[in-house]
Parts: sequence; structure tokens; C-alpha cells
Amino acid sequence: MDHRNDFLQLVAKYCDKDASEFTDDMRFREDLGFNSLSFMTFLGDLEDTFDMELEEENALKITTIGEAIEYMNTLLSQ
Repeated sequence: MDHRNDFLQLVAKYCDKDASEFTDDMRFREDLGFNSLSFMTFLGDLEDTFDMELEEENALKITTIGEAIEYMNTLLSQ
């Protein structure tokens, strides 16, 4: 199952862009304006929305939308 659209809608809640504007190479901090607190809050919402548990060490290495989607899909397929 592809959760890409739901993921992008969640990201859109944290920045001033529409989900249709996102590209996989956009960086959370530099391109979308996330700070440390908003990124951690986003990760918590991501866990709740998709009923999964992120490994903090791996989640904190994520810098782009594409990396986040790939990591999320890996966890959801397990």
C-alpha cells in the first residue's frame, strides 16, 4: 500500500506549502523550514498517523522527503 499522499498531507500541516509542491529532494530544515522541535513533533505525528514506531537514531538521520518516505515504507512493510 502506498502511503505517499497521506505522508505529504502530514508534512503540509507543518509548512506553508501545498502537498502538491513537494519533491523527494526537498529538505525538511533548509527547504521546508522545520526546526528541531517541529521535526520531532512531526515524527511523533507520523508514528501516530501510521501506527508505527520509528527508531530514533534512524529517524534523526532523515533530511529529505524522499528519505522519509523510503524509511516509512520500509517500516510499514515489516
